[in-house]
Amino acid sequence: MILRKELKEAYIDYKYLLNRGYNRKPALDLVTGRYSLSFKERLLLYRCTHSDEEIKEIKEKTILEKNVVIDGYNVAITILNALDNDEAFICDDGFVRDLGLGSKKGDDRIEDILILFAEFCYALGLSFTIILDSQISHSGELASNLRKRGINAKTVNKADKTVMSSELTIISNDFVIMKNSAKLFDLVGLFLKSYIDLPKIPEDI
Repeated sequence: MILRKELKEAYIDYKYLLNRGYNRKPALDLVTGRYSLSFKERLLLYRCTHSDEEIKEIKEKTILEKNVVIDGYNVAITILNALDNDEAFICDDGFVRDLGLGSKKGDDRIEDILILFAEFCYALGLSFTIILDSQISHSGELASNLRKRGINAKTVNKADKTVMSSELTIISNDFVIMKNSAKLFDLVGLFLKSYIDLPKIPEDI
């Protein structure tokens, strides 16, 4: 994805509107029309742009404690897209996000990625539970395979609700989950620093 200079102007305008209290969709529609944004450019702004108040709220809740809850598919897919050089960015709230829209939920590498991420968590001295959505195909098998390796993983009917209702630090870049969680941390970003330098929004536009 080529980050053209018009995208920086679009980011500035969109962030201004968010800071003024405009709803996301009409503000993004306005900016999209003015700068003739592509689908991916629009998605980039939607996922990576936040109001100053939202960023402040996220930073106030950012803390890494010993016990964490991992949003399994969210984490695995973000890491996969980043390592595949498939449009992953460090957003203006400091969290890594991708533009894949969950298209790799059936990727055969998800299990390996979660094992690698679990080893990273162990190295940091963390205790954790990986939460997998049972509505996604083969989640039960995936959780079972992880448990056979001694990794604490379980399937639930509503993964988003389970993660956001936890009182522990949650590991997810889903902004709805983040806004509704008590504690959070960008452990994915910390993990990826050893592998790849990701573009920052807005600095690298």
